[in-house]
Formats: sequence, structure tokens, C-alpha cells
Amino acid sequence: MTDSLRKDSTYAWYVAVLLSVAHLISFVDRFVMSLVLVPIKTELLLSDTQLGLLHGTGFVILYTVAAIPLGWMADRANRRNIIVAGILVWSLATAACGLANSFNSLFLARIAVGFGEAALVPAAMSLIAAYFTRSKLSRAVSTFTMGASLGKSVALIVGGMILAWLTARGGAMLPGWGHLSPWQGLFIAAAAPGVLVALLLLTVREPARPVSAMAKPGLREVFAHIGRHRAAYLLHTAAAASAILLVQSYAAWSPTFYIRNFGLAPAEAGYLVGMVVLVAGPVGHLTGGYLTDRLQGRGVTGAPGLVIAGMLLLSLPLATLFCTTENETLSLLSYALLNITLTAAAPPGLSGIQLLTPERLRGVTSACFMAAVTFTAIGMGPASIGIFTDRVFGDDKALGSSLLLATFIFGLLGAFVAWFSRAPARAAMTADA
Repeated sequence: MTDSLRKDSTYAWYVAVLLSVAHLISFVDRFVMSLVLVPIKTELLLSDTQLGLLHGTGFVILYTVAAIPLGWMADRANRRNIIVAGILVWSLATAACGLANSFNSLFLARIAVGFGEAALVPAAMSLIAAYFTRSKLSRAVSTFTMGASLGKSVALIVGGMILAWLTARGGAMLPGWGHLSPWQGLFIAAAAPGVLVALLLLTVREPARPVSAMAKPGLREVFAHIGRHRAAYLLHTAAAASAILLVQSYAAWSPTFYIRNFGLAPAEAGYLVGMVVLVAGPVGHLTGGYLTDRLQGRGVTGAPGLVIAGMLLLSLPLATLFCTTENETLSLLSYALLNITLTAAAPPGLSGIQLLTPERLRGVTSACFMAAVTFTAIGMGPASIGIFTDRVFGDDKALGSSLLLATFIFGLLGAFVAWFSRAPARAAMTADA
């Protein structure tokens, strides 16, 4: 590598930050829907189950299908160009959400958003792992994952401001199309920044792959490696999926929780939740990355599983307080602490896969991991909350009970498998050292 491409260099951190910005934009386009679930439900006459399908299941359909071939490409082709193409696709699809006028058309647009976003994480994680040594990898990954929390905040805070502005004006006129409802105009506005970020990413240089990575791995080799260490991969993926499922469920439904339980307007709920996530999310991501690196540096090779287990257990009392208190201030405080603990589980989830996997196999392996986690977390998380509310409790005001039920089910399950993932992870990393 040249000096500018040397591992752990200033330029490497520039790449990590820019990829974090791309991650931010992806989460803006993914989560802006959480701000407008109520007006979408009212205008399109949908149930909570349908809202959960739009927010989660629709997104993951092509995401999970496309992730593995896109990861295969990331092990062979220019990773920067893969990311740029993905950004352009999901930005156009987000704009298409704003033109939807039925459940079916909105569902199809969400499928396309998922297809575009499937390109980001496998290629970005492969780039980050190429730019950083193991001692700095978790902190670089936490910088990348921090973009997710910031993206949710931008979606809610800035999106709330745009929604309030559009609502005050009764919507917007789109030349060549006609009148748009405020929620439709919000999707159009959210799509625009992606083009700028795609242009900025053209400044990223593709690092040379090591000699050991020049031979292009086939899918058979990737799955053979995963099969040799299947206990480590399965347990780690299950633990990470449980944590991310809760992150996605709270992100999707928290604004609606405040609208229903505290009587807030959508823009006000978005602003409050967004401000909490803006502060708590980065703290959680940086904490998770720091703890994982610190434990890893002390020779705790099962560090990712240990951090995930601890954070999920800490989330249980905080979720209980958030979901049951009738005091708005106490609710927001507990939500902030809950957000820190849950988001702290994200960096060890992603960095753990990189630590388990040789560089030449990371693109496809990361794609398999993200496909499994995304299908479980986004495909099942928001939808399960809607199903609990509609079918188990039968009351819109029971949204807090649905969130709490999901937290205890998946929090305890995730902590259990994370704890027992440590020994297989240690064995896998020792075998490949």
C-alpha cells in the first residue's frame, strides 16, 4: 500500500467516515417510514400488521436474495463502485415510495429499496477490514455502524421538520405528477441526498488485495469454511440477529408509541425520538466497539459474544421501564439508556464476523451474515410487533406491551446464544490464525 492506503492511516479513517455517511443515508431512506406510519395507515386504510410488513418484510425480500451475489461481487470487483451503484438504486426506490398510492405499490418500492441497500454492508465491511488492522477493526466498524443511529436520528428530526412544513402546506406539487400528500413528499425529499453521497464515494480508492486474496474464492470454498466452523457462525449470527431485531423493532415503532401513548403529533414524536437516538445511538456504537477492542486486546477472543450477551441482559430492566411508565420524561430517559445498550451490540456483531473470516472470504461471508440478520431482524422484528398488537393484545394502545414481550423473548434468547458462542469463536479464530 502507498502511504495514503496504509492500514490505520488518516486516509483509512476518512474512508471509514465516508462509508459511515453512506450508512447514514441508507438508514434515512430505510427508516423515514417510521415517522409516517400513522398517516400512511389513515390514508391507505392499513392494519398494524400491514405497516409491519411495509417497514420490515418488504424491505428484506430482495435484500436477502441479493446480498449473497453482491457479496460474491465484493470479493472480486471494485467495492467502491458496487456501493455507488447500490446508493443510486435505493435512492430512486425511495423516491418511488413517495409516488405510491396503495399498499401494493408501496410494498414493491420498499422491495427495491432493500435491493439497493443490499450492496452496502458486504462491500463496506470488506473495505474497512482491508484498511484496518485487527487492533483497530472494531472501532472502525463502530464508526461505520454509528451511521445507522445517526441516520435514524436524521430521518426523525430532519424528516419531522420537513413533514411539519409539508403538513402546514397541505402537501406538495410534483411537476409532471401532481399533488403529493405530506408523507409522499417526505419520501421524495429523503431520496435526494443519496446522489451527493454517491459522488463523494468516487474519491475512495480501492486498496490492493493481499496475494492470498487474489485467487477468487468460489461459493463452495466459502460455505466449506463456514461449515468447518458452523457452531461459531450459527451462534454468533443468532446472537447478533436477536440484538438487531430489537434495535429495528424499537426504531420502527417508537415514534408511533409516543403518538399513541402520550398523544404527540407525528412531527413532535419524531423530533423527540430522533434527539434521543442522535445522542444515545453514537454512544452505544462507540461503547460497543471500544469494549470489544479492549477485551480483544486483553486476549478475550470471545469478546464479541461477551459484549452482546451483557448488553442484551442490561436491556431487559430498561425496556420494562420504557414500556410501562406513564411519565413522558422518565420514558425518554429510559429509552435513551435502552438505545445505548441495544446499539452497543451492533459493532461486536459485525466485527465478530470479520474476526472469524479470512480476508479473501469476507465479502460473501459478510453478505451471508447480513442476509440472515436482516431477514430475521427487519423481516420479523417490526412485523412481529404489529402482529402482537393486532392478534395477541388486540389494542393499538398495547404497543408498549408488544415491544416488552419481544424484548424478553429475543433478549433472553440472544444473551443465551451469545454467551455460548464464545468457545466456538475462540476455536475458529485459533484454527485460522
